[in-house]
Amino acid sequence: MSGKVKKSVNWIIICVVIITLAAGMAKLIESDFGKVDVSNISITDENGDAIAARLYRPVEATSANPLPAVINIHGYQNDKLVDDSFAIELSRRGFVVVSPDIIGHGDSDPKFDLAGILGGTSTAGMQSVYLYTKSLPYVDAANMGVMGHSLGSILTQVLGTINPDIQALNPQCGYDGTPDLKNLLLSQAKYDEFSIFREGQLTVDSLPTNATRIAAFGLTTDRIEWDTTYGNFEDGTARRVTLIPMEHHFLPLNHKAVAESVTWMEEALKGGVTGLDPNSQIFWWKEIFGLITLLAAIFMLIPLTNLLLATKFFASVAQPMPTRYVAKKGNWWLFATINMLIGGITYPIFTQWSALSDKYEAIFPWLKMSVGNGVFVWLLVNAAICAILFTIWYRGAHKKQNVTMYDMGVSFDQEKTVINWNIIGKTVLLGFILFMTLYLLEGFFQVMLGQEFRFVWPYMRQFANAERVGLFFLYMIPALLFFLINGGLFLFGQIHQKEASTPAKTQWLWWIKVCFAFLAGLLIVWLIQYVPWYLFNAGPGFELLGLPQFSALWPLMLQVYIPEFMILLFMHVWFYRRTGRIYLGALMVSSLMIWFLAAGTVIAL
Repeated sequence: MSGKVKKSVNWIIICVVIITLAAGMAKLIESDFGKVDVSNISITDENGDAIAARLYRPVEATSANPLPAVINIHGYQNDKLVDDSFAIELSRRGFVVVSPDIIGHGDSDPKFDLAGILGGTSTAGMQSVYLYTKSLPYVDAANMGVMGHSLGSILTQVLGTINPDIQALNPQCGYDGTPDLKNLLLSQAKYDEFSIFREGQLTVDSLPTNATRIAAFGLTTDRIEWDTTYGNFEDGTARRVTLIPMEHHFLPLNHKAVAESVTWMEEALKGGVTGLDPNSQIFWWKEIFGLITLLAAIFMLIPLTNLLLATKFFASVAQPMPTRYVAKKGNWWLFATINMLIGGITYPIFTQWSALSDKYEAIFPWLKMSVGNGVFVWLLVNAAICAILFTIWYRGAHKKQNVTMYDMGVSFDQEKTVINWNIIGKTVLLGFILFMTLYLLEGFFQVMLGQEFRFVWPYMRQFANAERVGLFFLYMIPALLFFLINGGLFLFGQIHQKEASTPAKTQWLWWIKVCFAFLAGLLIVWLIQYVPWYLFNAGPGFELLGLPQFSALWPLMLQVYIPEFMILLFMHVWFYRRTGRIYLGALMVSSLMIWFLAAGTVIAL
């Protein structure tokens, strides 16, 4: 065994050990170090649809000692583990918690019906979850609560309306409710991107005196003070609005939000009996260990690729990196700036117009990932624009500078423009092996320890059904085109960078500049939305500009996409430099991106 091969093997072993330790710690924290039994269950609703859920049962909960229960419902585009902060902290305080995947999300059947939920004709399986939880022998059916975030907050109030025996409700980032709902705690995000959850006001400052909210709470006062409890728990009239200094998406990870929810459920369902200080929270450690598993798995691609390229079969995939053409410094910054501005300008336009659209899905019924459709079209539009601009540039560069497709990292011979399909085939096979190694590794830990490789958001997880696998391949098409054109021809061809003094320095410098060329425009979109809000409390930027259609969901999603792309672009640069061609990096980055998108997020009817 050569030194390089041995080094690769050692790094793979180190990564697996780190993943094992981190996943094991995440499991221990989730189960409060053995005090809570955590399991996955399946519930069938009245329509025959399967609803997946995570059940948290404190070990002291038995038929002889039934405990209060809370149903914990996630939001749109999320899954059952996104809000596990509440499940972890409630279960370790003696509550049975059931966290379901709303139908169309996660591991539940993919038949999400948003119109039915908003129209009051569907509970997306949550009524069946409530009835199931109520029937458990170790649950105190007389003391049950429901909480939910965003879309889950709407379903929380629906359940509270049709089941008046529910004793406590905690909608988070949701509507203000109705007077007949029992013991309602509304967790209000100070920076909620969705105007419907702040009564259409630019900021939440005027909500304490908002007449609609006061009437919905059934109060006679002319003002509802933040973090003040009105009414009483005994007759179900308790009301409270807690102001959480956070934006919409990250509210479930806020320390105060979790403490308020825990305290409310203890007051309403346990008569105020507390076992642990509500501020004593451990859930963030599970998120940190989940991040470690995710990063270690992605990093493991480097030694694994090196190991496979060291074999005789795959050796030809690693080609010399073209060095004949390097973009002039001024041209690099000009082209990179144009590229990032195009990405920033097209992002709010095409994501908004292409997602959550009944007309769009009516034309293309096979594109069932509502949010994914926005990404789908944005990638295609940017690939098309880049292809046109690249073609114009390449014609001139080919004539004046003798630039060839070899210089662009496409062909395998300096004199010929033909593609070596034998090497391409091996590249595809190599990419398949790399992807499946990660997929099977994650699957092992998901099955054995119940831990996905994730941080805050669903990232590496198993496909729950064949439909998600099919959507993965379908949405791979625009992603692969984008990373071959924008992330290949443009990035490593048209604006090919010069080498630094060492390979390591080159990797980091290239990555930083690539992030500028790809992500600076998206960062500007984020800054437009949030700087006026966070620094001056003036409201979301796009609403201040009179462009509310570009507010809400899509600037919010950038808080997921920008960090995700930063990590993937680091790998993209490494794959190109290791193989000298654009293909393996484009294949791996696009497959990882769409895996993250297709494995657990919402699928429409």
